[in-house]
Order: sequence, then structure tokens, then C-alpha cells
Amino acid sequence: MSNREKLVVVGNGMAGIACLENVLRLAPDRYDVTVFGAERYPNYNRILLSPVLAGDMDWDDIILNPHSWYEERGIQLHMGTQITEIDRENRVLRGAGGVEAAYDKAIIATGSKAFIIPLPGHDKEG
Repeated sequence: MSNREKLVVVGNGMAGIACLENVLRLAPDRYDVTVFGAERYPNYNRILLSPVLAGDMDWDDIILNPHSWYEERGIQLHMGTQITEIDRENRVLRGAGGVEAAYDKAIIATGSKAFIIPLPGHDKEG
């Protein structure tokens, strides 16, 4: 069992991982790290997602931190897992499917939800 503090990052996007990269640069041995991402992919450049969807780029071209990056740093990665509860009293994060992670410190970097202009048809599926 490690004596290091437990750091949990909720959000496997560009902001959360950029923050984590800085934490690891400043204090590489201070934390045991767990990362949760709701998507089923490692950290990727969301700005370049459109060219991938259009077929102009491959998925691998936009991956910023492949699985090996997490493994080399001893980071426990939970992809496709949305956090459903933050138990501040017991310092535990709980995710869909029953996964739990204790924390000493937590970074919540879950992004935003785009504003949908209320024009006719805005509520149609897809």
C-alpha cells in the first residue's frame, strides 16, 4: 500500500489531462492517480474530431495521450465511466457500474454542455 496521496481526476479531456500533466511535472511522486472519463477513448484533441468524422484524418492522429502514457505513469484509467456521486464526507467518488475511488484531492474537469439555439427543429433527435 502506497503512502502517497490519492488524486482523482474526473474528466479525461484536454483540460483535465493538461492539469494532471502539470501536477505530475511539479510533483511526480506525490500522488497515486486515478482518472475517470465518460468517453470510451483515451485523451484526444477534440478540436480535430471533425476531420476524423469527415474521413480526412485517422482516430490515432488525434490521440494526445495513448494508453501507454497512463500505464507508464501508473495512472489507473477508467474510460466509459461517468461519476454519479461525490461522497465528500468519506472522500469517495462513485461511478456508474459501481466503481469507487477514494481521494485526498480531486480535480473536476468535466467540460461544458453546448448551448442549443431554440430554433424550430432544435428538439429533433440527432
